[in-house]
Amino acid sequence: MLNHGLVARLGQGYPVAKLQSTLKNKRIEVVAPQAANPFALSLITELQETTPSLQLIIVATGREAEDLERDLKFLEPESEILLFPSWETLPHERLSPSPETVGQRLQAISRLSQISKEKPKHPVYLIVSIRAAIQPVVAGLDKFPPLELVAGKEYLLPELSLKLVEQAYQRVDMVSKRGEFAVRGGILDIFPTTAEHAARLEFFGDELEEIREFSVSDQRSSAVKLESVTLFPARELVITPNVASKAREMMHEFPNLAAMLEKISLGIPVEGMESLAPALADGMVSIFDYLPKSLSVVVLSPEKAAARAASLVETNEEFLHAAWDAAMDGASAPIDLSGGGFIDFVSFTQKFSQFQVITISPFGLDSEEVVNLGILEVPNFKGLEASALEWVLDQLAQKHLVVISSEGLGTNERLKEVLVQAGANAVLTETIPNEPKPNTVYLIQSQLRKGLVSEAAKLTVLTQLEFYSKSSYSAPQARKLAVKRGQAVDPLTLKSGDYVVHEIHGIGRFKELIQRTSGIGARVHQREYLLIEYASSKRGYPEDTLFVPTDQLDMLTRYVGAEAPVISKLGGSDWARAKGNARKAVRKIAIDLVKLYSARMNSVGHAFASDTPWQHELEEAFAFQETPDQLTTIEEVKADMEKPIPMDRLLAGDVGYGKTEVAIRAAFKAIQDGKQVVMLVPTTLLARQHTDTVMDRFSGFPVNVKSLSRFQTAKEVRETIAGLATGEVDMVIGTHRLLSDSVKFRNLGLIIIDEEQRFGVEHKEKLKALKTNVDILAMSATPIPRTLEMAITGIREMSTLATPPEDRHPILTFIGGYSEKQVAAAIRRELIREGQVFFVHNRVATIEKTANDLAKLVPEARIAVAHGQMPEAALEQVVVDFWEKKFDILVSTTIIETGIDIPNANTLIIDRAEHFGLSQLHQIRGRVGRSRERAYAYFFYDPSKPLSETSHDRLATIAQNNELGAGIQVALKDLEIRGAGNLLGGEQSGHIAGVGFDLYLRMIGEAVADFKGIKIDSPAELKLEIPIDAHIPHTYLDSERLRLEAYHKLSAASGETGTKETLQAILAELEDRYGPSPEQVKNLILVTELRQIANRLGLKDVNLLSNMMRIQPVEMTESIQVKLSRSYQGLKYLQSARILQIPIPAAIDAATSTSQALIDFTHRVFQDIAAIQKEVEVND
Repeated sequence: MLNHGLVARLGQGYPVAKLQSTLKNKRIEVVAPQAANPFALSLITELQETTPSLQLIIVATGREAEDLERDLKFLEPESEILLFPSWETLPHERLSPSPETVGQRLQAISRLSQISKEKPKHPVYLIVSIRAAIQPVVAGLDKFPPLELVAGKEYLLPELSLKLVEQAYQRVDMVSKRGEFAVRGGILDIFPTTAEHAARLEFFGDELEEIREFSVSDQRSSAVKLESVTLFPARELVITPNVASKAREMMHEFPNLAAMLEKISLGIPVEGMESLAPALADGMVSIFDYLPKSLSVVVLSPEKAAARAASLVETNEEFLHAAWDAAMDGASAPIDLSGGGFIDFVSFTQKFSQFQVITISPFGLDSEEVVNLGILEVPNFKGLEASALEWVLDQLAQKHLVVISSEGLGTNERLKEVLVQAGANAVLTETIPNEPKPNTVYLIQSQLRKGLVSEAAKLTVLTQLEFYSKSSYSAPQARKLAVKRGQAVDPLTLKSGDYVVHEIHGIGRFKELIQRTSGIGARVHQREYLLIEYASSKRGYPEDTLFVPTDQLDMLTRYVGAEAPVISKLGGSDWARAKGNARKAVRKIAIDLVKLYSARMNSVGHAFASDTPWQHELEEAFAFQETPDQLTTIEEVKADMEKPIPMDRLLAGDVGYGKTEVAIRAAFKAIQDGKQVVMLVPTTLLARQHTDTVMDRFSGFPVNVKSLSRFQTAKEVRETIAGLATGEVDMVIGTHRLLSDSVKFRNLGLIIIDEEQRFGVEHKEKLKALKTNVDILAMSATPIPRTLEMAITGIREMSTLATPPEDRHPILTFIGGYSEKQVAAAIRRELIREGQVFFVHNRVATIEKTANDLAKLVPEARIAVAHGQMPEAALEQVVVDFWEKKFDILVSTTIIETGIDIPNANTLIIDRAEHFGLSQLHQIRGRVGRSRERAYAYFFYDPSKPLSETSHDRLATIAQNNELGAGIQVALKDLEIRGAGNLLGGEQSGHIAGVGFDLYLRMIGEAVADFKGIKIDSPAELKLEIPIDAHIPHTYLDSERLRLEAYHKLSAASGETGTKETLQAILAELEDRYGPSPEQVKNLILVTELRQIANRLGLKDVNLLSNMMRIQPVEMTESIQVKLSRSYQGLKYLQSARILQIPIPAAIDAATSTSQALIDFTHRVFQDIAAIQKEVEVND
């Protein structure tokens, strides 16, 4: 018995004996609360004498299916559990379900066909939500076995690419999500639809040499080697010759679908082709046709399942009537797709009537046939007098076996302390013994969400959530993360036509990357250049062009600033003037900043002690895997706290990247030292959300957390303020109410500011008075540097969290004229998923009318209204109710764009979208798609009026950028569209528009470093001309954006502080991602190393193109000149221009490897120059 003894223990008692006697019947009705479902299932499997080869379990929702899968995995580690997920789209939508979903479904089907052939030795469960169960599936999917690639076998790469396209994998230049593949030379990168990590397949000729996993965020291989990789198709409609010919026939009948059908007839998978499956596939069957013959069916909560099935069928009908297709293609769609729709519940139940059917329902009649297991749910201790602890002791007194389960080891250790203090024994264990000791609580580690109480079996199971009476209102999923985060690959590279800033020549327009050949005779060589256009020097003449060698990429930055900047003239004085003015302004700012900085450095704060055992317990109890960024950030914050200088750190990271956890750990550390912590948040709702989170994480520790906002009564507020003054309250979370004069602290140690950008200047002044010598941790998700302090390194330390939580899908965005049918259909689709809807209508005058219209359209929905003219308390109340799922639709003005996190709202409808700015649209769209569900955004414009040019552009932009861009990238786009006017106050924004944002920040950094006397790498204007082939050839890497990225890394490493190790690391990365590097790339690395040395020597010009090597500037005395001319015959030195000329030995041109010989010669000359510089210094 492996299931921890829980199920065995549950099996002792009278109701179970009754259950066993009925197990031969064809229909069994069991009564048990929902929490006990996994236990009841295990129990039934346990009692059956002969297990069928498969148990089909039907649950009401997809979320329940996932929870059940997790619980069963814990209860029956040796059983096999298959999950058959439903599409996240409706059958007739012109949208394809995500590759992950399709992969999981096909994997389950392929496993089912194996089970039908031979019965497995272990129990097998197939968990299906009602939505997946009643949707017809394309027939014959089990006839297409998955593609299996095994290391060591031979495959033809070109054929393999075609096969993958047939499997509906998409070919890209860089793999970033499931269902994509990329081919580069002998390397095939692919992200299988069912795999956790992408795989890199390396071929030698036709032999598949090795398969290794790689991480998508930084594109580097991990150490994990795979034997083989299995590829399931990424679409459910496989294009067979049969399907293609049907599509060809239908093309002429349905002109509005012609574009789609044409691609299908050519064998090219298209987005949304599944919706045509009923017309194209050989047939549609029910999931039962794929199941083995020996089968028992279990329906959990049948009442709920039936209701859900009915609403699914209805909504799907509606969608057909609303005919999205018609709206989008401007024609009616006479094509009959009814075969793909959901089947109704009655005909569905008839399908499984010949099998044994068990229903487990929370309520049933009190009759002989019904088996009531006599299981109760754990009481909710929130409203009760008795605490959970007293109840547990009471259960022990009644001779119950009490088991408490929690997710983290730390929580268990903490629980053990609590129980032992209360006088019970507590044991941490993995399995429960057959003869449990009396008066003992067993603590196990598992992911169970709910417990149960069985009087008959004298068994009580609780989870930590119930013990600390937290309502787990939505189960956060444990995040799976990339192993380590290297340099993340930045997709924001240059496109033709982008504005760029060249540090010396000014603002120009990027055209393309080109390769040029130069040199004569033995010295012919190729290099890559960026071609940049500048304004022409004379009117009416063509533009001037500038070729920037790729090794000088760090002179270029992308221009972010005003709408369309003035393009500089080459050699003109305007640029120099703009740069000079900006430099002056920057020096002024830098002086102020340095004053601030030195003042902070000289003040003395509290140095916190190092971590306590409790700190480790708290951190162990964190339910997720920390992201690599989180770990480094937490270390940085703790290190800052342990120093006597007061901390002032800014934490930037997008929503949901785990900032709060960092704050919680810092707060706990401060409280351990007997200090008080203040957490300042901008809205009452956030105060509430954070208080819940913090209390949840601190539960079980003797920490007193209070919240201070309008949600508290006057009495509570008085108590909290008194507690802060006496030191009883350890941590307070609140809005700017905390800054009022009445609030006094006994011993303040740490201030945490959330959403820092939302607090105004006067709030910050208030804080400065509070915070002399107090540690400060500011957090912000919008990385537009509002306060310059933020952007400048060194004035405040800054940490960024840049690893996104995985499992987020891009948001599907629709744009079209407003129509009631579509709105109704969109809302109903979300309600079926048990989700919620944001409806944005930005006119307060007509908002009530809009809400009433919606109520007529969708009478079953509960609708709430929120806008800024409501009294604040009422507004907060509405939003909180929405958060607690008391409403389905929130009709509101743009008030929602600020920081509300409602993971359950996944459809957004914006009325009159043409009146919004781009940043607003994006901010608002960021409110949905926060969880794993597919999110939808509908932008409707008024169909009766024509769109203006800019509105059209905005809507087009938002439609294209639906990928999960981190806030930073959105912010940059925003800055381009709006200009940086309001960023840093009037005076500075002028300079920023003049020189571009990046260069401006770099200037400030340099000025500050200059005052502090720190040397930093500024890009040197070094011209290094060596006639050897040093570039990245097209044949090695054909994607322009990936070549640019590689050049950028090399260019950044070519400064005087660069090292050989950095270059080796870059080469290793290139070889890992694109295969063994050719000669040209190795040369490029060697030349970059020469650049590093030349930069250290302060050289500006090194030229080896003719037969003399020219170097400038070099300082030397006559005596040194005589010494040197002995080593180099024919040496010349021009004193006035400080140019040294050395003849290149003829032997080099004759050498077999000219390039290597040239590089060695240059190294030797550089060494001699370094010696000269030393000698000159000594003589001075």
